[in-house]
Amino acid sequence: HAPLTRTMHIGPPPEQMTKLTDVILEGGDRAIEAAKPGVTCEEVEALWQSILNRNGFEKPSRVGYSIGLNYPPDWGERTASLRAGDKTVLEAGMCFHFQSGVWLDDFGAAISEPIIITENGGECISHVARELIVL
Repeated sequence: HAPLTRTMHIGPPPEQMTKLTDVILEGGDRAIEAAKPGVTCEEVEALWQSILNRNGFEKPSRVGYSIGLNYPPDWGERTASLRAGDKTVLEAGMCFHFQSGVWLDDFGAAISEPIIITENGGECISHVARELIVL
């Protein structure tokens, strides 16, 4: 199970989409870096949310969920989620789908990653460029 999302736009993207993507990348980078052993799931989400809020956006839902070998999560699983109120303490070796995406009325953008928790922060498992793809 290795989820991954990238947003594509045909032709030059609207300025607001470019701004949203930049905020998603900044928030994702900071939150993934902060995802270290000893930090709680809700602390990672709060950091992500603070960067969104500071830039005029919000995502009032989780920003990630547990993944792993032979573990296909569904919408109702009750495991560690990077969300407000989840006090699960991160441990080295845990894996998550970090869902840094925001959907607005007219469009949305998402750049999500499978990550593994390490002593130095979250490590992206994929090596696909983290960017808005313009075709």
